[in-house]
Amino acid sequence: MSTNLRRIGLAVGSALAVTLAACGGGADESGSPPSSAERNLLPATADGTVTTFTEANVVIPPTPGVVAVNKLLVFLPGTDGVPDNYRYILRSGAGRGFHAIGLMYQNGPLPVGFVCASSTDQDCFWNVRREIISGVDTSNDISVPIQNAITTRLTKALTYLSQSSPAEGWGLYLANGAVNWSRVVIAGHSQGGGHAAAIAKLVAVSRGCYFSSPPDWDQAGQQPARWLTSSQPSVTSPALQYGLAGLQDPSVPYSQLSVIWQSLGLAGPAVSVDGNTSFNGSHMLTTNAPPATLGGVGEPYHGVTVRDLYTPVTGSGRPVFDAAWAYLCFQ
Repeated sequence: MSTNLRRIGLAVGSALAVTLAACGGGADESGSPPSSAERNLLPATADGTVTTFTEANVVIPPTPGVVAVNKLLVFLPGTDGVPDNYRYILRSGAGRGFHAIGLMYQNGPLPVGFVCASSTDQDCFWNVRREIISGVDTSNDISVPIQNAITTRLTKALTYLSQSSPAEGWGLYLANGAVNWSRVVIAGHSQGGGHAAAIAKLVAVSRGCYFSSPPDWDQAGQQPARWLTSSQPSVTSPALQYGLAGLQDPSVPYSQLSVIWQSLGLAGPAVSVDGNTSFNGSHMLTTNAPPATLGGVGEPYHGVTVRDLYTPVTGSGRPVFDAAWAYLCFQ
């Protein structure tokens, strides 16, 4: 761990616990019934070298009886979060014929913004995210063993699933032993959404979906971090990237996120999902809906867009934003 990272960790103190909780820590919060094939996959089962960030991946093949669309939803939890926190959206994808994986990776102990708060690297956000994605040493502000990196974790999980459950079709998302990104819908919440957007910059994905994210804001310059602008070209077209924001989110204020989305090239104007099922082709969606609960560990208005504990549901248990999620991620 770098000196910068240690210093930040000492500085944030008790405020850090609130921020980490807001980004998604905790146990299974979903009240939605699982499909018969939904299961957990421990990262160490797929890769015996894993010793940290060991919480289970959530794995769901297409719902039985639904025609498979041959695309994979990969969902990345926020800081200190676990895939169990986001089962609703995984089930939403599986119910529409997608394979779905909620992926555990090195998403702590600090949010990327805390890591970069005192960094001297003007491209800290970009370099830290690339290291978390690849495990390649691109930043002096973080240390990510290769087995903890997003790409490694996803490759190992898909390899294991393709060998242990070949009839489910997971091998379709591998090409020559590597992730076949062209069939991947990459999505995430908070820190995870920032990584999803960075992956879309680096490789051509089927679609990118960002919930309450990306959060990378240059506080000194009061502008989006440099990597979010055209200075870092995107391999994935902005026409394939979408976002959903909570208007009352205190962690990633919409006043900042709307500018970040514009920097990414997301098409607007923004459209509210509240009471709507038609979104006029906008790639920037918002909600002013109250969270399902104000209790629990976390920040409800930051998690309202997608985290199970806070995202509102109907009386029958169906997520209120299901149609919006379908529009964002599952077209």
